[in-house]
Amino acid sequence: MNKKTPIYFGISIIFFLLNSCSLYIDAFTNNLNKAITSSNDPQTIKQALPAYIILIDGLIEGDPNDEDLLMSSVNLMNAYSSLLGSQSDLVDELPEYEINEIKNQQKILNAKSLLRAQKAICIYKEQYCNLTSIKFSEIKDRVNHIEEDIQILYKMAVAWVSWIQVNTDDWNAMAQIAQVKYIMEKIVASNETIDNGNAHVYLGVLNSVIPTALGGKPEIGKQHFESAIRISNNKNLMAKALYAEYYARLTFNEKLHNKLISEILSEKNSNINYGLVNTLALEKAKSLQRSAPNYF
Repeated sequence: MNKKTPIYFGISIIFFLLNSCSLYIDAFTNNLNKAITSSNDPQTIKQALPAYIILIDGLIEGDPNDEDLLMSSVNLMNAYSSLLGSQSDLVDELPEYEINEIKNQQKILNAKSLLRAQKAICIYKEQYCNLTSIKFSEIKDRVNHIEEDIQILYKMAVAWVSWIQVNTDDWNAMAQIAQVKYIMEKIVASNETIDNGNAHVYLGVLNSVIPTALGGKPEIGKQHFESAIRISNNKNLMAKALYAEYYARLTFNEKLHNKLISEILSEKNSNINYGLVNTLALEKAKSLQRSAPNYF
């Protein structure tokens, strides 16, 4: 037997299982998401994710209207985009051309992710079609009663926020903050503990991404960051890192900034449910600490 045969046979089995039954696909993508979340090795995950993104792309080609596959793709692309963005936290100074390349790739990934999230939620329920393009007043009418739809609405809103975060240089994107913020607020009002309180983190960022003079509401953002930290029992270090980056820096609160960074860097027993997120939060905290003297 050819030495390569077992490898090809193993790959064939994987594709057979993935293509033969949606149950196997769901199990595969769920386990993949768990493996990504629990990992404390961002570099390995970053290197591996493109292959899985392409794999899910191939499955979507075969079943383009499978909302679960579409949302799995959304999750993977958002995760990869976040890992690409974290490179600036790992290196003191990246060349400008590398930074631009990363930003461009993030924009491509998040644009595709948002399109797929919109398609998935439209397939799920017609009333949620075109949420990113309708007027604010119409969004309010469509998402008034969301209890049974909260999970898929949250995933779609995360894709929307992630797209806005990588397009802060585009005023058309920034103009959509009110819409996605309203959806996130409805989600939090219905279930504030969804995704271990991370809906509060997104609302913290959305309220603190621009100064008060331009319509930002950093004090409301502060409340959301603190709610996220409370819900996670102080274990979500990324909530603290973003609290420092977005709120403390926006309001020039050096004392709070240094306190949050100190708490993150002193953390030794990271909960496995936040493995990858907390690993990235530690790197972000180090980066924020390095740049603090030039900021405050």
